[in-house]
Parts: sequence; C-alpha cells; structure tokens
Amino acid sequence: MADYLDSSAPTTAKKLKSAGYATAHFGKWHMGGGRDVDDAPLPQAYGFDESLVSFEGLGDRIISNPGGVKRGRALGHGKVIPCERWERMPIQTDHTIDFIRRHRDGPFYVRLFPNDVHDRHVPRPGSADKYKSVSDDPYVRDFFAVLEEMDKQIGRVIATIDELDLGKKTLVLFTSDNGPTDWPKKYKTGPPAGFTGPYRGRKWSLFEGGIRMPFIARWTGTIPAGVEDTTSVVSAIDLSPTLCRFAGVPVEAELDGVDRGDVLLGKASRRAKPVFWQYGHPHAILKGGKPEHQSPTFAMRDGRWKFLINPDGSEAQLYDLESDEGETVNLLSKQPERATAMAARISEWADDIGFSFEAKAPLSAPVPTIAILASNQLLRFVNNGVKGSTSSLQLDGKSWLDLPAFRAPKVAGGRSLQIKGTIDPTSPSGVILAHGGNHAGYSVYLDEDHLCFAACVNKKRTVIRSPAAITGSANFEANWSSKGEMFLKVNGKLVGKEQAGIIRHEPGDSIQIGADQIQPVGNYNPPNRFSGTIENLTFKYPNGK
Repeated sequence: MADYLDSSAPTTAKKLKSAGYATAHFGKWHMGGGRDVDDAPLPQAYGFDESLVSFEGLGDRIISNPGGVKRGRALGHGKVIPCERWERMPIQTDHTIDFIRRHRDGPFYVRLFPNDVHDRHVPRPGSADKYKSVSDDPYVRDFFAVLEEMDKQIGRVIATIDELDLGKKTLVLFTSDNGPTDWPKKYKTGPPAGFTGPYRGRKWSLFEGGIRMPFIARWTGTIPAGVEDTTSVVSAIDLSPTLCRFAGVPVEAELDGVDRGDVLLGKASRRAKPVFWQYGHPHAILKGGKPEHQSPTFAMRDGRWKFLINPDGSEAQLYDLESDEGETVNLLSKQPERATAMAARISEWADDIGFSFEAKAPLSAPVPTIAILASNQLLRFVNNGVKGSTSSLQLDGKSWLDLPAFRAPKVAGGRSLQIKGTIDPTSPSGVILAHGGNHAGYSVYLDEDHLCFAACVNKKRTVIRSPAAITGSANFEANWSSKGEMFLKVNGKLVGKEQAGIIRHEPGDSIQIGADQIQPVGNYNPPNRFSGTIENLTFKYPNGK
C-alpha cells in the first residue's frame, strides 16, 4: 500500500489553482513523504505552486535535527535546509509573507501550518525565563514560550495583509487539528502543557477535548467582527466546499464536507449531515495519558447529540452536548432507541470507508478498567474482579483482566516483545499474561512453582521453563526478539532461551492478565487463573504500524 495520499485525489489547491489562484503551502505536511518514504509525490502534485515543508513531506524542506538532515538529504527530492527548531516558524512565516507580497494583485491561496506547538517544545534560548513565575515545570514554560512566538508570527502575517490593504479581499482562517498532547510520562512532573477548559480528554481522544478546536475567521467588512457562534458545528472537511463557494469554484456533488459559508458570515445553523470520527485500532496506537481521557474508537455528532462506541458495541456513550458539554452523563440507558439508531449510522459509515464494525453487536455501557503500561502507552483492560491499581494487581484465583482484541498491540511479522514485572504468587500454578491461543500467541505463567514462557507459532508450541522453582516474590522478564528468539530471566538471571520463530498473523484472542480464557498458549488447561500479586507489570512492543 502506498504510504501517501493518491495524487489524483481532488484537493482544494487544485480547484483554486484551476480558477487562477496562486497556491502555496508552508509548514507541516501529513500527506506522505519524508522520514523513510522517498517515493511520495511532491506538494506540487496536489496543486501547490510553492511549498516548504518540515521533516515530513518531500520537496524543499526545513529540518531541525542533524539526523533528520542526513536522512532528508539521502532521500533527495528537494533542498534540505538545516535550522534550529525555534527558527522554523519564522522561516515559514517569511515565506508566507513573501508569497502574499508577490501575489497581492491577484487571487491567492496560502496555507501556513506551523508545527511548533507540537511537542517537543523548543523555544528560542532564554525566551521561557519570563514564565518561571507562572509554572515550576520547565516543560510548561517552554510550551508558553513557543505559543507566544507562534502568536507573534501569525500577527506578522495579519499585519502584512492589512499593510497591503488586502483585508477586505482576504479570508483568514485560524484553527487546529487536535487537543493538547497527553503523553503518560508528562503526568510524572505535573499536567501536560495545554488546556481544554470544560472539555473531557486531550489529544488521541474522540472526547470533546481531543476534537473540539478553536476556530477564528477574519474577513474585513464581510464577516461581522466580534461575533461568537457557540452552536453551529463546522468540521475541517467543510472548509474545502466553503472556500470554493466563496471563490466561485464548483465542487463535486458528493462530498463528506458541506458548505458552511453562511455560518462564517454570521448566520448560525445546524449542519445538514452528521459528522463521523474514527481514531484507534487498527491504524492509530497512541493513547491518552489518563484512562479517563481514552475514548471509544468511533464517534458521531448529530446536532446536540454525540455518540461514541467501539466496533464490538462496547463502551457505548450518548451525550447531549447542549446540556452536558463535559460529557459526564451517559444517556445510553435513558435513550436506547437514539443510541441504536446512531450506532447503525456509524456502522454504515464504517463500512463505507472500509473499517470493521459489528453491526449486530449489542450496545453495552463502559465497565470498570485497569490501565497497564505498554510502550509508554496506557492500555485499558476490562476488570473482572481484580483489586489494586496499575502498579499492584491483586488476584484471588477467580479474577482477571481482559484487553479486547481490537485494542491489542500488533505483534505479528517479527515485532519484538518484552513482558516484565514482579510476582508474589499464593498458588503454584496460574497465568500471568496470555495473548492468543494454541495456533498463534504467547504466554507467561507458573507451572507448579516454575516460571514458564510459551509461544505458539503455526500451531507449534515452544516453552522455556525455569529450572528452579519460584519461592516467594520474584522479578521476571520475558523477551521475544524480531528474529524469533525467546529469552526468560528470573531475578535478573537468564534461565533459558529458545528459537520459536515468527508469528505471521495476529493472535485472534484478547490479552488476558491472570488467566487464559479460551485456547491455551502454554501447557495448561484454561482458564488457569493466577492467585497472588503482580506488581509493575509492563510490556513493550514496537510503535510501528
């Protein structure tokens, strides 16, 4: 599959260019190219006369780390300009202003997509010092400094438009793509930078804090100044037909976006069609840093109503955003007919775009979960009676945790894997963690006080069993390398290694902690539940696709 947008796809820039507009893109580019992709089309293939992107994208680009500069030059396809990270937006702004000046006498379409407020935040040296009285967290101070610089650069663009007396002929739109970052590690020093007000969630979430963005429109003499519209829903996909309408450029009859020009002109109105979102499995793996920020993978907004759901019908949530903008009161049980109807709409949309969705699955409300750290991401396991918390799980031989298969990290195709933690068992046998079954999967378990690490590849089971019995508390580390090699350590000492091979297809079962509910991976009968304490359980896997 090509790792870029098909260059034959219709774009706003192509349509405006065909109508005589000069077109340019300066800043972040997320339609393919850069990093390790050297065969993506240049921005010009999508309708832009001029471009200057950053570390993603091809063509002329600015890159702010030595390794990226080296990789960029090896990829070719344009000039690579080294710079410091804090210099990127001033450079992009300079290009934007120069483009406006050169095309002041004709129609132009220019996109300035700054990347500076995307972490990591690297302000100009010394510029964050003024915020020491605001926050003790240097991460937050750096964010404020970068944000201030971005505001300054945007101000330069607006000032240029006014200086050239273009305000009455120029529509300026200001918005963003998602909520503020939400890395789990940032909570160790304090809340991550950024603020979502009353809204729940942050980046990597379909709750309002992740998807509801500020939106400012400026068109001197045409858009009423100082007017705030808090009721009209406008999606980013609406911008293309809206801009084309203002430019007098025809658009296709069947578009996901709708013309919302009247809203920009001050006439509030309900969107004619619902808006749909999908984030998470099977393509996106990054998750919010707090369990309560993590949303289901599908969402739909229709007027005042918002509905969220997973593809298996779980975690169904219905909210009335007019009375509950913080998404705190789930109305699923009070309005099941509305929820069922919205789930059917999501199912149709998912099928249309090629996403798996169980249309006949019963809707179920969220249930208690416990989050487990996996490759710096928190994975929420459904809690079936386990006591304790993320760092210390207490299991009684009847309880277990379960991570639905659609949330499970990908391990097939030679992806390395590591599972580690500390156990203090109260029974001689039981599963610590299992994923998959006897066709494809892996498991760490106790067998008569001996720690075992098992892997099944193409129905063949390979097991490492510790020579000595476990007595009391013990640390363990199980590794499965990208070459198919298995290693097991107990209390820091290697107790065995084997060659298991590589799983070619993803395990079909969920991941369970404290049990193996269906087909056994190891030499035991399911569910083989664990009794005792599991502390600091983590597993690592590549953050790739």
